[in-house]
Amino acid sequence: MKEADIFIDALLTGKSSIIDKIYSKIYPKILTYIRNNKGDADEAMDVFQDALMYIIVTQKEKRTEILNFEAYIYVVCRNIWKKKLTNRVIQTDVVTLVDKDTDLAQFIVEQKYFDVYTAKFDLLSENCKEILSVYFNGATYEEIATDNDYATINTVRQRVFKCRAKLIDLIKEDNEFQLLRKWELM
Repeated sequence: MKEADIFIDALLTGKSSIIDKIYSKIYPKILTYIRNNKGDADEAMDVFQDALMYIIVTQKEKRTEILNFEAYIYVVCRNIWKKKLTNRVIQTDVVTLVDKDTDLAQFIVEQKYFDVYTAKFDLLSENCKEILSVYFNGATYEEIATDNDYATINTVRQRVFKCRAKLIDLIKEDNEFQLLRKWELM
């Protein structure tokens, strides 16, 4: 079995030992890339985890052959980082004018998304709810590890990763979410 297949299977099944290997082998290269391109370690970790989530979601939807996992995740991380940098520029340089009807419609859609999110968030285990709440409110992995008596920061990263993956799966399976997505694409 090729290394790429082993890594993808580990991500899809949550096999911690292989996921640890992914972090130790590939994350340092992503960290270097992000730091060399106007980012910091926290942003690098976010990009790396977003890339892993992207791979999980796309491989669950349709399994595709990835010949070189390291090269693939590097490209995914690079694309995510470029998008984040572009969004930084747009957010700081542009003021958008929106008419009130469009603003109200957007608010309603966002509220419906929020309702789906909160309903699915409530279905998570208490541990996941607690960890994600703290994480989404800006706590560092070190703070979460200390406050919750986790053995290592890597354990926290994996726990956050698994809880986020579970939440995303719950949301994506929701019928109302699917309807909202279809409506937005029209």
